[in-house]
Amino acid sequence: MNTKVMTGVVSIWLDEIVPCLKDTETGEIKETVVFKIESRSFLKKFTEQNGWGINWIDVPKEVEVFALALKENNDIQGLVAVKKDADAKAAYLHWACTAPHNNKKIAKKPKYSGVGGHLFAVAVDKSMQWGFEGTVHGFALNKKLLNHYIEVLGAVYLGALHPYQFFLDGEASQKLMEVYTYEWN
Repeated sequence: MNTKVMTGVVSIWLDEIVPCLKDTETGEIKETVVFKIESRSFLKKFTEQNGWGINWIDVPKEVEVFALALKENNDIQGLVAVKKDADAKAAYLHWACTAPHNNKKIAKKPKYSGVGGHLFAVAVDKSMQWGFEGTVHGFALNKKLLNHYIEVLGAVYLGALHPYQFFLDGEASQKLMEVYTYEWN
């Protein structure tokens, strides 16, 4: 198993904070839905080789995986892996990745903006569902991303378990949830 998958690091860049997804060609706002991936075999097609950052089938079983999709056709725009961390009283953001066509490192012009912020919002939402008041922690891939999360989301640097560990408290999480709208499916 890939070490990146076992430890989980967050390497998603937040391009724009918008209520739903924004079509970068037309500026049209697209409504979204979030659903839990119930069948691990479904994740086989989301691989590092085809632009999904990791082999999603290798995400540990105790980590829940959710898809962010367009409401109109259920076309998946991003995936997020979140684990209930009762010891930290927070959701642990294990991994998040935009679809390859939304990743500016892969696509010349991403199809939709706002995916990254949406994926963080899903982790905050799960934290609230688990009774953790929206608190989320995770490990950024590097210092540049850590500083980006601090600047854009109001995350706090922890660094206790990982050199780039971040934490979103209830206040930062609440601000994020005030922006994002999506339905659970």
